[in-house]
Amino acid sequence: MTTLRIDVWSDIGCPWCYVGKKRLETAIAASPHAASIELVPHSFELDATASTDPVSLPGFLAAKMGVSLAEAVRMDGHVGAMAHDEGLPYTSDRVHANSFDAHRVIHLAAEHGLANEMLGVVQRELFSGHANVYGHAFLADAAAGLGIPRARAEEVLASDEFADAVHEDQAEAGRLGVTGVPFVVVGGRYGIPGAIAVSGYTQTIERAWAEA
Repeated sequence: MTTLRIDVWSDIGCPWCYVGKKRLETAIAASPHAASIELVPHSFELDATASTDPVSLPGFLAAKMGVSLAEAVRMDGHVGAMAHDEGLPYTSDRVHANSFDAHRVIHLAAEHGLANEMLGVVQRELFSGHANVYGHAFLADAAAGLGIPRARAEEVLASDEFADAVHEDQAEAGRLGVTGVPFVVVGGRYGIPGAIAVSGYTQTIERAWAEA
């Protein structure tokens, strides 16, 4: 085997996906086979009915969970502490909205070999509270910042291009029995639900490489 493929299903605003991405990347970077590992992001919408108009994340969580704003922030802070442990910026003062268009732009980025980088930019800006990453202006700017022609990103955002790719990712997740994210498949054989420890990713990667 010359390449080990790792498929990852995640959603933009999923904090566990944010933490899991960093842990998985840490495990990959430490692997002696790092240069031969291909990381392939896949779309998964946790809230497909969300509005395209951004709302306050604490307010959204409070309404969804039936708790106070303070309790919503406290609950979100548990994941935030884990993110900080991984060296990631994190604040509860961020927005929530429909992630479909962001997923479509990530598929555009995949055509340039930049899907994981695009996902990383979107997540970091969202969880640092810097931007409404669901907005078309931000997505076009982020794509252009990675070297993808801005006009091409704007063309995609003004259409329904890559909608089928997003739906197919989600259909494949359904066929695999995925009900939550992050969900990682290593070497087409080993499924890992949730954001596990770096050591867990490391062990699975080395096992898949040894058995292939």
